[in-house]
Amino acid sequence: MMRKPLGRGLDALIGNGAAGVESGGVDNGDAQFRMAPVGSITPGAFQPRLNFDQDRLAELTRAIQSQGIIEPLIVRRIDAPEADGPRYELIAGERRLRAARAAGLETVPIIVRDLDDRAALEMSLVENIVREDLNAVEEGLAFFRLVDHFGLTHDEIASRVGKSRPYVGNTLRLLELPQSILNMIAKRELTAGQARPLLSIQSAEAQLSAARRIAAMGLSARGAEEMATANRPRGKTAAARAAGDANLNALAEGLQRALKRKVRIFKRRGRNPGRIEIDYYDDNDLTAVAEMLLGNARASMRA
Repeated sequence: MMRKPLGRGLDALIGNGAAGVESGGVDNGDAQFRMAPVGSITPGAFQPRLNFDQDRLAELTRAIQSQGIIEPLIVRRIDAPEADGPRYELIAGERRLRAARAAGLETVPIIVRDLDDRAALEMSLVENIVREDLNAVEEGLAFFRLVDHFGLTHDEIASRVGKSRPYVGNTLRLLELPQSILNMIAKRELTAGQARPLLSIQSAEAQLSAARRIAAMGLSARGAEEMATANRPRGKTAAARAAGDANLNALAEGLQRALKRKVRIFKRRGRNPGRIEIDYYDDNDLTAVAEMLLGNARASMRA
């Protein structure tokens, strides 16, 4: 079985501690490799994943029974009476721990790290993202926790998890959808791309109705966007009325590529002025948009 790469984010958090697995080894600065009883490890308080695929877990259990655990679990030390021996909280590797228990292993390889709560959440989040194990709702909840509990900006989250700032903002916005739709995303009945257009529909009932039709019809993200557009109030479809103007469409697409944000151009009608709308996702994102626009304006004045 080939070991999957950890990815830049997780590798940087772990450091070189995993090298101790091959060397049998031990202390590596603030990371120590050792074997630990399965019963000494408690589930992580910062595990972002809420759903575990039982079929994949069974496959991993069989692999561990055959070959053991190739990649050590990441843990941090927690207080416990000395008579009970060291106790650990799991940071990364819950699927491996569950499979090890199911396989009947008594001990598992671990790397012990000295981490505060924020670093523990970051590492657990990055580990799951690298393995592509999280659904969009789990990612959004983890991002929200980093914002709400630890005060991280979208830029800071993006740099830590190796994603773009718009990706972080878009994932957080999904949490604004009704819980019933979030459940559909969590069950992978809807993808994030299919669900995101639903945010433009004002009524929760209409959002849910559209979500069910998207899932039943297996629409693409583009098809979901078209359905959401059809569900918007007629008084707010000026952008749709401009859809037949190829020049405006091309201009809007060019602006979207340059700004990396959704742009809508509303065509001038009679004496009413036209307008341009640019989406932003928080105060920091608004500042970034303003800086880009002001920078372009200054460059144009100098020219």
